[in-house]
Amino acid sequence: MRRGFGIAALILVILAGVAIGVGAYHAGVSHGLTEAATGGQIVRVVGPGYGYGFFPFGIFLFPLFFFLVFGLMRAAFWGRRWGGHDHPHKGHGPWGEGQNRFEEMHKRLHEQSSADHPSSGGEPSSA
Repeated sequence: MRRGFGIAALILVILAGVAIGVGAYHAGVSHGLTEAATGGQIVRVVGPGYGYGFFPFGIFLFPLFFFLVFGLMRAAFWGRRWGGHDHPHKGHGPWGEGQNRFEEMHKRLHEQSSADHPSSGGEPSSA
């Protein structure tokens, strides 16, 4: 029963949207016809023809401009993210000195595995 009310409400909303769209379209057509009947102005183009040509790179330059602005704001307010201390080649942050931590962990794992498994030349354990 609830699903039926939901579907009916959805159909009603869709029909209302279509009705609003059709009404707005007809209002625009009527307004355009009224303006065309009363208007008779001549528009003269002054300048070097039909504009300045086609520049397709604006679609790339516009987002790059925003990345540049936000990058400069980030650098101004929060400073540099990497390096700048005694060891510029080792990253900071959640991993700390990454290479040193990795080497320490590797060493610990080898120590644990050698403690868990005795060498093959020793005495057998009596368990």
